[in-house]
Amino acid sequence: MENPGAVSLWFGNCSNEDLLSKYVEIKYDSEGDRIPSSFMNDFKIDFLEYNQDLLECTYNEYPTSSLSELLKNVSYSDSLISELEDFYGENLEEQYNIVIRLYDFEYEKLVEEAKLDGRDLKYMGSVIYED
Repeated sequence: MENPGAVSLWFGNCSNEDLLSKYVEIKYDSEGDRIPSSFMNDFKIDFLEYNQDLLECTYNEYPTSSLSELLKNVSYSDSLISELEDFYGENLEEQYNIVIRLYDFEYEKLVEEAKLDGRDLKYMGSVIYED
């Protein structure tokens, strides 16, 4: 659901950046109507709630459990790292190499995880990035 100042985050692993891009890509049919991305379908997010312009993805070649490494150089990184470290600590229990962020959106956790590239993609939560 739309929520200005909140960001929802999904962490996972993927073998390459192209697969990640295709996973979140919205396509159009022959009549010009939007076709939801695999990401939207997997997590049951519809176009009424979703603004593609507020979606950011990060791919790192090597997986890490460090939140500061996963979120280095992303929009509002200091706020995101601080909020997530308060909950998870500096390091996560698992290692990841991708992060999907949807800004001004608070996911209602209809689906906790899905498969991307045969691997788990997990909803990690929503945090406040801007008051």
